Amino acid sequence: MSARGRRLAVFLPVVVTVLLAGVIGALVIVQDQRQTDQVARAERIGNDYLIEVEAFRSEIAREVNGVREADPGRLRRVVIKAIEDPPELPPGAPAYGRERSKAYAQALAAQRTVLRPYQRLSRELRRADIALDFISAARGVLRMRVTELIGTATVTSSAPIRSRVIPAFVKARDTFARVRVPAGQDALAAQVRDAAQYVIDQATTLADRIDGSQGYSFSYATPFQSAADAVDDYATVVKGDVAEAINAVTEDR
Repeated sequence: MSARGRRLAVFLPVVVTVLLAGVIGALVIVQDQRQTDQVARAERIGNDYLIEVEAFRSEIAREVNGVREADPGRLRRVVIKAIEDPPELPPGAPAYGRERSKAYAQALAAQRTVLRPYQRLSRELRRADIALDFISAARGVLRMRVTELIGTATVTSSAPIRSRVIPAFVKARDTFARVRVPAGQDALAAQVRDAAQYVIDQATTLADRIDGSQGYSFSYATPFQSAADAVDDYATVVKGDVAEAINAVTEDR
């Protein structure tokens, strides 16, 4: 082999190696750029969605604040209508970008939880709506007074007891018994019914004693006040639960 041939034999592999390295380097650069673009696209999609979620939450907070003093039924209708069309994370983010984009990861997390506080508020408002009907009915029973039915004078005849007091409290007891009892409040409902029943029983005994020319008196203040206190405590809990759920969707908005 001539000297020139030997030089070519040494030089050509070097040239081929350099060319291969250049091609591989270019491919790596292209691949890196493509991956960077995919991550950037996922970031844009994620950030756009997060902006939509924030606007969605702010709008609901505005609507809820506008009617937060309304009755639970009306407020619940407002909430249900407001969340009918929540923002959706659009498709199109490349797999490589989805796996590496922080904004997209945040968007995924937001998508899973975006409706959660409003669904909780809706549940609390539904419970409160039922509870307020129950509380109102209970207080109606516990506001009843025998003296409003027969006056404050000494009773000398059983007639007004049998014709006014007993029927009024029987009606109140039975009407209350038809009211829907909130979950977990069976004992409270029984306490209210028992308070009414106590007056019925005592008034019946009073009427019987009057007919037998015997003296008798009774007081229902203790069972009525005890039941009223329990109803007030329950009302406080309901009000606090609703306020907490409302604050969860309106604070810092």
